[in-house]
Amino acid sequence: MATLTPVSVALPDNKVPTKNAIRDIVATFLTKEWPSVDPETLTTSFHTSFANNHCTVERQKPTGTSTEALKVFMKFHKEAAADMDIFKHLIPTKQEEALFCHEYGRSGLGAKVYGFFKTQDGTLGRVEEFLDARNMEPEDAENALIRADVARGLAMFHVMEPSLAKKAVEPFYEAVMSGLERYHRMDKLKALGKDGGVSVDNLIDYDFTTRLKKVVDKLESVGGKVGWCIHDVQFMNVLVKNDPKEGQSKIVLIDFEFVMRNYRAFDIGGHFMQKMFKWFDEESRIADCRKYTEEEKRHFCEEYARQWNKLTGDSDTGDQVFVESEYGYMLAIAFDVHNMLCFMSEEDDRDPLNLLGLDKLFDEFVDQYARLGLEVP
Repeated sequence: MATLTPVSVALPDNKVPTKNAIRDIVATFLTKEWPSVDPETLTTSFHTSFANNHCTVERQKPTGTSTEALKVFMKFHKEAAADMDIFKHLIPTKQEEALFCHEYGRSGLGAKVYGFFKTQDGTLGRVEEFLDARNMEPEDAENALIRADVARGLAMFHVMEPSLAKKAVEPFYEAVMSGLERYHRMDKLKALGKDGGVSVDNLIDYDFTTRLKKVVDKLESVGGKVGWCIHDVQFMNVLVKNDPKEGQSKIVLIDFEFVMRNYRAFDIGGHFMQKMFKWFDEESRIADCRKYTEEEKRHFCEEYARQWNKLTGDSDTGDQVFVESEYGYMLAIAFDVHNMLCFMSEEDDRDPLNLLGLDKLFDEFVDQYARLGLEVP
């Protein structure tokens, strides 16, 4: 269900829902057994993040046969940071996102959407099927079976034909470059870095805009293909099923706030890059692991090309996808750098773990740019 449904619930000022509110929201869509659930018997786990809040909810198993889900997942949308408005004309609305998730789930690739709601205080959210799965870990990318499933999963996602209107790729890069230009040489960000004990002066003074344009031009020159991209391909947005059925994919993709048309290389290269980061770890944002090897990247690209060709009738090679991904690696880094600088600027963030992660992104961009021979004269 992707129709917006008003619910007779108002969240408190801190936006953390009570158990009564949670029960009432879920019962709006699961109407047989959930309305009679005692809210105090619910087991809930609520989490906050910069983008959205989410909650898992489990009720006790009733006596006899149960016809409705015992456990569900809820997402509560938050207002985007002001500077992220530069993407507002490109990203789906919350209702379009809900419809996209509904279509993705209905295809058998993702979680079923039970309902899309609006509370009395204006908060938008979704109630979805809870998936028996865990977040992907960096070491999972070293498992050939999981790696192949991620490759095939991205290919299937990229060639979807959802209800969303197709938009050109160029405005996305115009927005990213405009944002990066705003933060270029910004003294406030340098000061925040110093306060956090990590100098980011070189990053702030680095001309990302000129270099990003060159990367996009090179990708276009090698025939980079376009599809529906997730853009936020951190490993927490790839779920690994705990007990997949035989013949089923081991992975599920989630978190589609930024779904829009882009070079497929963005997600592929971004996936390779994200192996090195654990953005919600409390000890370090940089994962304690090795990078994707070239052999692993090429295996991924072969599996991706095979699935893409199966679905589109194209005859792409793994080598073609690999070349595209080398440029996509930098596209994804530039986007993450922009978003982190936006967060720093809006929230006065000086967390040294975030700063060290940001500095690592910068090093990866500079190294990849040099390795591909793209240095600006």
